[in-house]
Amino acid sequence: MPPPRSAALLLLVALLARAAATGSPWVYSDGAPVQSNTIRITTLGSGSPDVRKEQLASGFLVEVGNGEQDKFIFDLGTGAFINLWATGVPLSTLTKVFLTHLHSDHHADLATLYVGAMFGRKQPWEVWGPSAATPELGTAAAIEGLRRFMAWDTAARRHIDLVGRKDDGDKVIAREFDFSKVNQVVYKRNGVTIRSTPVSHYNTSGPVAYRLDFQGISFTYSGDTRPVPELTNLAKGTDVLILQNMGPIEDLAALSYESQLLINTSHITPQQAGVIFQDVKPRLGVAHHLTVNAASRAAIIEDIREGYPKGPIIINEDLTVYEITKEKVEVKKRLVPPRSWGYWHAESNWQAAAPAEGAARADGGGFQAVGLPSSK
Repeated sequence: MPPPRSAALLLLVALLARAAATGSPWVYSDGAPVQSNTIRITTLGSGSPDVRKEQLASGFLVEVGNGEQDKFIFDLGTGAFINLWATGVPLSTLTKVFLTHLHSDHHADLATLYVGAMFGRKQPWEVWGPSAATPELGTAAAIEGLRRFMAWDTAARRHIDLVGRKDDGDKVIAREFDFSKVNQVVYKRNGVTIRSTPVSHYNTSGPVAYRLDFQGISFTYSGDTRPVPELTNLAKGTDVLILQNMGPIEDLAALSYESQLLINTSHITPQQAGVIFQDVKPRLGVAHHLTVNAASRAAIIEDIREGYPKGPIIINEDLTVYEITKEKVEVKKRLVPPRSWGYWHAESNWQAAAPAEGAARADGGGFQAVGLPSSK
């Protein structure tokens, strides 16, 4: 039997029940399929390497409304798996991962995703990521290291959790590509095209930005970078631009040499983000990778507005959702249960049944609309 639900969770369940009864457009089941011709982006982590409870490290779940209901993960940094699991999306459907670069705050939770085979994944999962200056620094080497790191874990689970199963759910395929190629297609399946372009981070070869296009709509994710023309060119005409920021910074010249070096070689300030947003003019600009609190919000927006006086912008936060269609971009908040008590993983494997894609959730998952930010 599941543990008793908290008062907060009971309130959330009641809210969802009321919304369902009244047909409210603001809250709906997270088990519902993505509508056709739609891209849904859920922020799994919006923060920096300094992970805190309210802001996990970078990660995004991207779902597209094609016939296959394809799902993609873009980065999965420290702690981001917590929100991924909380969405209730079956791990068996999460087989495509795209890494912008190999800093731990963008890939550290891959080890946790690796054991998703326990929860019904039967086919290998694939990881796309950039090469580097030498083979041992590239994505293929990193994934081989992950395999070795998880070797005992995998062997042990074959004895108990995965007993009797003869499938490849615990296998991972590295699809490394040449990081230096500009605006190259790295993925094209089921009507979805993903392109990469090189960016500049830590004066080290490898980091890339990505753009996903589907049915005439798109989003672009910068990864970590300083301002570079390759990123602006990739993002031209995109609907949603998710742009890494570091700030607010009152006086760059007053910072230490080390801090100035870090920012100048590796990151985008809010003021610089404003210039990029102005160049690209997305339907929605998203400032990402920031430390967000009551004191920082107004200062960040003010700095961005120096270069981007008009146009919708928002500061990204964990579990914020962006739904893109040709008609509009909606900003919502994903509602998730405060704790998970799904069913025992061994039972799910022995019965060989993962939760149905459209199954109703009893634990309060869903979405709540928060509205598109003002362009003023």
